[in-house]
Amino acid sequence: SIEPGIYELGYAGFRHSDTAIITEDGYELVTYYPRDIESLTIL
Repeated sequence: SIEPGIYELGYAGFRHSDTAIITEDGYELVTYYPRDIESLTIL
């Protein structure tokens, strides 16, 4: 996960993490979900 996480006391928190496999050519992400800011925002 990315450190530090983002936390708003009494409201919410956010921590981003990916799982990756290291390959001969680089890496392959095995976690799939939206990464754009609109999809990650809770109002």
